[in-house]
Amino acid sequence: MTAFSRVRLRIAASPASRDGFTYSSHPTVRPSPESMRPIEHALFWGLSAIWGSSFLFMRLAAPGLGVLWSAQLRVGIAWATLLLIFSLARKPLSMGARWPHFLLVGTFNSAIPFALFSFAALHIPAGYSAILNAGVPLWASIFAWPILGQRVSARIVLAVVMAASGIALMVRLGPVSFSREVLSAIGACVLATVCYGFSAVWSKRYLMDVPGYLTATHGMMFASLVLLPAAAAQPLPMAAPASAWFAVTALAVLCSALAYLIYFELFRRMSATKATAVTFVVPAFGLFWAWLFLSEPVTLTMLGGFALVLCATALVMQIGPFAPRKTDAS
Repeated sequence: MTAFSRVRLRIAASPASRDGFTYSSHPTVRPSPESMRPIEHALFWGLSAIWGSSFLFMRLAAPGLGVLWSAQLRVGIAWATLLLIFSLARKPLSMGARWPHFLLVGTFNSAIPFALFSFAALHIPAGYSAILNAGVPLWASIFAWPILGQRVSARIVLAVVMAASGIALMVRLGPVSFSREVLSAIGACVLATVCYGFSAVWSKRYLMDVPGYLTATHGMMFASLVLLPAAAAQPLPMAAPASAWFAVTALAVLCSALAYLIYFELFRRMSATKATAVTFVVPAFGLFWAWLFLSEPVTLTMLGGFALVLCATALVMQIGPFAPRKTDAS
């Protein structure tokens, strides 16, 4: 048993009743890395398709609504949607003593990265943002070392190098010329992936035994509260086109409320690194949706870069040619 497996076992063995109310334990949480099950593949690829569309919707929402209001409306509507659903379902929504963790996750998994990607949507194509988002597992692996005690294996390092090479190939030789605005947008995307990576590992360490619907609902609430003061300082652009309002609604309901329920369910079923590997696949869907609906170009250079990213995905998830070999019991 590896050191990481022992850490995961200690986390998963936490009591079911905490903070004055009961958390349900999930029978599919496994203490060791195994091949993904069919339901996990369905969740993984479905989430990839949904999140791939988020970059398309941000390109439509940000120019009309602005950076802060795009992010604020996204988390606010998502929170209202989740709150309504689980209130009608009579699900317990108490936070107990976990509220600092919900606050941190809401800030670093929603408020900050949503605003950063909305800013990037003003200056670079949706496909670029989607591909840059593939850096999340890199930061998750780095933060997993001090927070989870997980060593950065040679496999993860190789996957990171492959993914970074693919991203560099796309950015350096892609169809968009370098400028100060483009570089600022790329930097915003990278900073957003840092936030995502940190939040992913923090959730794995401190919220693993919490039902995903609680993390998603309370995270969106705190994200809305964090963004509200800055957004309220600017007038709400009521004259924004209908396409912007449709896009921000889709971002909230589909790409945030529904997607985060799937996302945190994945975290209960697999390691933080494997769960965040979903961001390696998002670029394929991001490129496809942007080409289909925004007529953004897809060049051979971009496809070549993405091919490297796909190989990195398979390596992190240990699927296809990188699947662990089964040994016969002696």
